[in-house]
Amino acid sequence: MAVELFKFHNIGRLNNAKPFLQLMKLVITEYIFKYFVYVKNQTMLFKKKFYALSFLLVSFSFCNAQIEVAHASTKDFSAIGFGGFLNFSIPVSEANYITFEGGFQYFKNQYDEDLALIPVLVGYRYTLNQTGSGFYVEPNAGYTFGASSIGDYDANGGYLGVDKKVAGPSAGIGFGYLIDLGNIPFNFSLRYEHNFGDAATNVYSFRIAHSFGSRRRQDD
Repeated sequence: MAVELFKFHNIGRLNNAKPFLQLMKLVITEYIFKYFVYVKNQTMLFKKKFYALSFLLVSFSFCNAQIEVAHASTKDFSAIGFGGFLNFSIPVSEANYITFEGGFQYFKNQYDEDLALIPVLVGYRYTLNQTGSGFYVEPNAGYTFGASSIGDYDANGGYLGVDKKVAGPSAGIGFGYLIDLGNIPFNFSLRYEHNFGDAATNVYSFRIAHSFGSRRRQDD
């Protein structure tokens, strides 16, 4: 009788322990799952940082600092101004590149009216002789942010009380020449850009650019 009571008592203890063991199993399983998720997320984050850093390093190797003299014209406004740009080029073949560009242009006419443009563009640079140097053509498109103090007038010449809005989509084309001067890569170019804002703007510019990094392809 005592033996049976002992067996019954131990069986009761085992039955009471099962929920606890199951709970522990769930806790351990969840902890392991969260650990693997954490490791996976950290690995993905590291890869993203690595890829971003690699992209910046490659881009910097093909980065051009540019200055330009430009002429901007729109309705009731015309002026000569200056600008500066950063142009990043990513090689897609032995001699052609996808380009990314951001810059700033400023113009002021004889009436002290101002026009400031910030173009952000994507383009494709195609070298005509397919060597990575010499003459090239570069169409581009993007968006131009900007502001002006150019007064907006109605058809009768009455001032509307606001300045012209110049921001809007833009597109253009450039023609240039890539050359090494004393082992320093230079880029001389002419460009036409049209801004499709409320006040359509045409910009003609002469540009000089110097590459921060060495050219990707050396002449044979």
